[in-house]
Amino acid sequence: MAPDLHQITKQLGRASKDLRTAEAVSSIDRAWSFTIAYHAMIRVGRTFMFSKGYLPTTLNPHKTIVEFTREALGSPYGDLLLRFDRMRRKRHDFIYDSENHTTEREALAAIRTAQDLIRRIGECLRDEISKKLI
Repeated sequence: MAPDLHQITKQLGRASKDLRTAEAVSSIDRAWSFTIAYHAMIRVGRTFMFSKGYLPTTLNPHKTIVEFTREALGSPYGDLLLRFDRMRRKRHDFIYDSENHTTEREALAAIRTAQDLIRRIGECLRDEISKKLI
């Protein structure tokens, strides 16, 4: 099945909006800011998977998205993807174990990490879209 270019564009826009929301919430609730930044990354990672014709598994979908993104982007982005995986685990603790402690530094780092991943995947997707339109 060919990737839906309209949907890809829409999801990239939503990931950017999620990121702006994470920034806006950071002064009110750092744990939610962190979580929203992480979800922006999950959204763009899922979009990246869809663009390649894959779907995340129903078992551990977040882990699948992180691992796919690691494989697809490769070793030059190892540090970025390690942060993505750490964020996945911290978000899990917040959602399922009610661990609320997120420092200002962690929340801001999560936003920067999300910005970096969204930018990188956005570049890859724009390159793919350009090739398909030529």
